Amino acid sequence: MLTRKRKILLGNLFFWGIVLLVSTYYYLINVESYIFYNPSKVSEVKLKYKWWLVAHFVPAATTLFLGPLQFIPYIRNRFLKFHRISGKIYIIGSLISAVTVYVLLVTTYSLPGAIPSLALLATIWIFTTIMAYVSIRKSNVKAHKEFMIRSYVCGLAFVFIRLLPEVDYFTGIFSFIEDDTMRYTVYEWICWVYPLMITEFFLSWRPQLKKLLKTSRK
Repeated sequence: MLTRKRKILLGNLFFWGIVLLVSTYYYLINVESYIFYNPSKVSEVKLKYKWWLVAHFVPAATTLFLGPLQFIPYIRNRFLKFHRISGKIYIIGSLISAVTVYVLLVTTYSLPGAIPSLALLATIWIFTTIMAYVSIRKSNVKAHKEFMIRSYVCGLAFVFIRLLPEVDYFTGIFSFIEDDTMRYTVYEWICWVYPLMITEFFLSWRPQLKKLLKTSRK
């Protein structure tokens, strides 16, 4: 019979395994055209700035694929050296990928209404990633963990933005937005604002609420 600790470990591995599979799927089908040069799938404007796109997508792989490994307690506790080295690679890759967003927004991006969204996302991604590094350097493990979660959620917008059209296709939840440009602009905002708000609820608001309710009972 499985112990509670064993069930938690298996649940953890199953959850992050699904996240990795979904991330890998969307990464491969969206990046191969740039890395392996497939003009039939890429616009002329994007081909012109191909290497900026590669500089964005390749480091982003560290966020998508190393991020989950940072949050699995078994790996973090049993393989501390790996956790530290992969964490540093994650931070460097995330920062490079986030910085290149600014270049891509002014050169290849064709959705004007979403430019402020992605510029803000890149800024928050950079800030949370730097703060994760600063926190652990100051031995504040709790703050480090929370900022790493925020940083990873920012990077995971790459997956969320590609999931939203799929969700809309099966549910019709965004069908009231008839204009395609407006709908995709909404996707660009929702893909990171909602996940980050949910993250903040669990990291900041929920603990404060529990503390407040506990105090009011005294």
